[in-house]
Amino acid sequence: MAQVSFDTPEHLQEFFFAMIESLPGGILLADRQGNLLAVNQRATQLLGLGGASLQNKTCWGLLSQKFGLTHELAALRLSGGRLLCEVQASNGGAEKRCILISRNDLQSPFLHVAGFFLSLEDVTFPALMEMHLDRSKRFAAMQEMAEAMSQELKNPLGSLELYASILKRELAADPDNERVAARMLGAVRTMHHLLDNFVTFSGVLHPQMQELDMVAVLKKSMETLREMAGEHGILMESRIEADQAYLLGDQALLGQLLLNLGLNAMESMPKGGTFSLGLRTLPPDREHGALVEIRVQDFGAGIAPENLQKIFDPFFSTKGRNRGLGLAISHAIAEAHHGLIEVESESGRGATFRVLLPSESGAAAEISRGKDV
Repeated sequence: MAQVSFDTPEHLQEFFFAMIESLPGGILLADRQGNLLAVNQRATQLLGLGGASLQNKTCWGLLSQKFGLTHELAALRLSGGRLLCEVQASNGGAEKRCILISRNDLQSPFLHVAGFFLSLEDVTFPALMEMHLDRSKRFAAMQEMAEAMSQELKNPLGSLELYASILKRELAADPDNERVAARMLGAVRTMHHLLDNFVTFSGVLHPQMQELDMVAVLKKSMETLREMAGEHGILMESRIEADQAYLLGDQALLGQLLLNLGLNAMESMPKGGTFSLGLRTLPPDREHGALVEIRVQDFGAGIAPENLQKIFDPFFSTKGRNRGLGLAISHAIAEAHHGLIEVESESGRGATFRVLLPSESGAAAEISRGKDV
């Protein structure tokens, strides 16, 4: 094999740039002060720089502008420093990528050569898996406590609900006191619903699957939610765009999911307002089969960007009196039905929760049952 010869500085420079372009990760090469000397194509792609000019720019200014970071960049000013950042996907969609940035100082026997390079690596999938494992550990740690609490409270709460129902019935001729009894009964039912969340949270979900018409399940849940919303001066709108929507699921768990999302919408509007509960079916495409979409939209305070990744964690809440189990339980119920929950929100402009569940047509279910007989 012929030996590579660098007869001129231009040859050496050409070889150097070819080398960094061949690396699988992104590279930002800088001098001691952080002034950019070279950026390879992979770094341009990861940072979504396109045709932006990089002349007379520092790596600190570039990263600060791209990620909106200031103090966090201090981690990269030391040799061996690392920083995990999020960046918008290059296709312009809502997806975000996790970029791991690592600093490596240049090592050279020549005193006039000094600086460092930042390596950029797309670690989106490992980062998401780490988040998932961390959430699973937190679930396991809370399960024992939740189970013990539910066992202690379930019996006395059932008795209290029975007595409140009797009191409300006996006060039917006294509207003022009946209203007080109704509110007391509503509070007890809310407590009972919270206890159901603890019970669900305390064990592994094993849905009792049967064919369900989600339109009927949704309408039944709406009756309860509309009554609870009226007590707080909140209006609930119905946006059902299908006559029927069949799937295989657990009616009690899916009803609990709907109630959780509805209560979450109400709690986001303490001064009253309007939220909507809707359903539609989505036809199959190349990525998935037919789906049932449930959409809960409120016009409350919204969710801060830094909290979007936390709202499905157990016991996370920005509301002082809320214990933060409703959304975590809803997430678990959706996963147990091989579905998912997506959320879109902006601070001050409300939030939209979108539940996607695999659809099962009535005809397909009949064929399936026929084969089992």
